[in-house]
Amino acid sequence: MKRIIILVSLLAAILGCQKEQNRMTNEISFELSKPASKATSTSFETGDEVLLYAVEYLGEEAQELQIADNYINNEKLTFDGGSWSAGRTLYWSDKPCDFYALYPYQNISSVDEWIFSLQQDQNTDEGYRASDLMFAKASAVVRADEKVALQFRHLMSKCVVTVEKGENFEGEIPDDIVTHIYNTTTSAILNFANGSLQKDPYGARKTITMKKVSSGRFEAVVVPQNIERRTPLIEVTMGGIAYLLEYSLSFKPGYVHTINLILNTSPDQEKIEISISTELDDMD
Repeated sequence: MKRIIILVSLLAAILGCQKEQNRMTNEISFELSKPASKATSTSFETGDEVLLYAVEYLGEEAQELQIADNYINNEKLTFDGGSWSAGRTLYWSDKPCDFYALYPYQNISSVDEWIFSLQQDQNTDEGYRASDLMFAKASAVVRADEKVALQFRHLMSKCVVTVEKGENFEGEIPDDIVTHIYNTTTSAILNFANGSLQKDPYGARKTITMKKVSSGRFEAVVVPQNIERRTPLIEVTMGGIAYLLEYSLSFKPGYVHTINLILNTSPDQEKIEISISTELDDMD
């Protein structure tokens, strides 16, 4: 009798362990990666949040992404420094799924035409990071893949302004330089279903305060758009004097546009000479 009880208890323990193991393997785990080179940091940081959606396949084709009634809707994933988790346990479907993600987390109201506005004051870490919109999609993911791997890409452009000394410049680069980007539309329309972004045609042109990285380097995230030369693009303030620079640029998504300002005379002169050169690099 004791032997039977022991065997039954052992069998129950084994079944319980298998059930717990099956439950654990049925939970979705995530591996999220930023581009190798970004507008902000080199990796995700503790407290970062990402928007997640998922749609199931119907036969060989994924169902259409909707604002609601998907397999996973408007889920917020939070990074704790080592792994990503949602506010509830997410389980694998028995069907393949397409996963969509957006960083930073946004409570979108449309998957086709959602308007996003970047921060005008980017001379803060919060404003700068909140403007760096990125998108990721993983297709036909199944439980056998063990995890959902999401590789993000940039939807925005990045503008860098450097202030350098020319051959005839005497002294040091002023430490009180403030730089602004003028006449750029700061809102964009996102199609979350395909990860495309375009300038809001009805968006107002506004001024962006650039992030001061050092005394001679400034950075900002910009909505992709074309800027015509007839309007001022960059304002550089030194020693209480503002210098407006006209320049034409085509800000492309996922690219860094660098504007190099070469000071050929000291800012303490009545008039300074500035020469301009530009560079274009891939943000990824």
